[in-house]
Parts: sequence; C-alpha cells; structure tokens
Amino acid sequence: MKKTILTFLLGLVALLVFESFDLKILAKQQDGSNPGFTGSPGDSLRNCTACHGGTAITRPGWITSSIPAAGFEPGVRYTIRAVNTSASHTRFGFSVSPQALDGKLLGTLVRTDSLRTQLNGNGKYITYKTQGVFGVDSAVWLFDWIAPEDANEVVFYGAFNSNHDGHKGSDLTTLSTLKVFKKGFTAIKENSFGLNLQVFPNPSQEVLNISLKAASAEEVNMVIYNLQGQQVWFGSNRNGKDIQEKIALSNWENGVYFLQVLQGNNKVVEKFVVSH
Repeated sequence: MKKTILTFLLGLVALLVFESFDLKILAKQQDGSNPGFTGSPGDSLRNCTACHGGTAITRPGWITSSIPAAGFEPGVRYTIRAVNTSASHTRFGFSVSPQALDGKLLGTLVRTDSLRTQLNGNGKYITYKTQGVFGVDSAVWLFDWIAPEDANEVVFYGAFNSNHDGHKGSDLTTLSTLKVFKKGFTAIKENSFGLNLQVFPNPSQEVLNISLKAASAEEVNMVIYNLQGQQVWFGSNRNGKDIQEKIALSNWENGVYFLQVLQGNNKVVEKFVVSH
C-alpha cells in the first residue's frame, strides 16, 4: 500500500514538473519568435516549424502595405499589415523581415503598436508580444517601414504560426511574402551578358510576347510575378538559344508585372503593364 502511494506521489510530482516546464516554454513562445525564422533565403529558409514541428504551407496576401502601385520612395514611411488566419484557432504569432537575398535588412522597421508587437534581432525582425497572441480565427498586426535609399527591390518575408488554445498538436505554420519596388524602377540586368530579351507590347491588352535570344543553348527558366510578389506564370525551355512565347492575358488583372528570366548565372528582369 505504501509503495503504491509513493509511486502515485512520485508520478504526480513528475506530472506537475512537466506541466510547469511546458507552460514556461509556451509562455516564452507567446512573447515573440526568435530572430532568424522568417523562411527567407537569408535565414537559411528556417521558419516556425523548427520549434513547432509540422510542414509549412505557402499562402499569398498575408503581408500587405500602403505602398502605392507606382512603388516606394526612399526615406518615405509606409504602413505594413500582417495577418494570420486559421479557422477555429485562438493563438497566433508572426515574424516579418524586409531582406535582400543575402539576408541584409533593407529599410527600417518601426514598431507602432508597443502593446502587441516588438522588434528583435537588432531591429531586423518584427514579431508579436504576449498581448498580441490572442484572437478568434485570425489576428492582425500593424507596423511601419521606412524605405531604403540603396535598394530597387525589397521582399518582406513572413512566417506565421497558429494553434488552438496553445495546444501544439493543432499548430499550423504558414509562409508569405510581399515584394515591393522602388518608384521608377523598370528593370534589373544582373550578369545578363549574352541575353537579349524583349517583352511586347507594353502595355499589353490580350497577349504578351516574349522574345529571348541567348549566346548559349543552356536551359532557361522564366517566372512572372505581380506587384505583390506572387508568382502568376512559369515557363521553362531546355533549348534557350532562341525562345518565342505568347501568353494570353484575358484572365489577368490590370496592373504591373515583372518577368524574371534565368539562364545559368545570367538574370534579366523586365517590367510590363497589363491594361485591358
């Protein structure tokens, strides 16, 4: 009998210690994500799954901004909105960082909601605070960003996690990005030697023509992004020496788009406008 009671008491103590430890971890996680987990190339693609497990999914539109369609102006301050949406979930978190491909911080993050958000990583990341965790089906965080002087293109990388009442078994991790461009920026030509790209007509109404002539026959990959950084078209050609593409635009929304062409180490990005 004594042995049974002792075993019960030891088990109860172990359970209390475990629950106390688990609550401490949960409380720590409720006070912001650690720096370096936005899913960006500069963060080695690390995201919330490193701590929460599972597999991340990608969804567009979770990061939006007040930046006009014409692009951002250096030194101007804009409002950025991050939203985390998941039905039946009541705990939400996020981490967002505007970066170059090498992980360099582009621009300046400004915390505008001191109760629900905080900066970490020496100002490179903005994330949630304990007071900013709670919601029903979704949570929204607002902050500002001062556009950089030395960048034509900026990508906001965001990782989002949610669950129900803090129970990790229901965790959902989502990645989202927002790509923005400097006002007046029309094209990037990086290591584009030997690539002759034409995109016409511009503006386009019903059909976009892509003409590419290259010095080598190496495989070419082409991607079109909208102004929000979402991929809307992809094309690949194993023989990249002379490529002619026609893209029907009847179902495309009016707006600014960017065609990125990659061949080996060569890259060209061209901007075009769809106007029906």
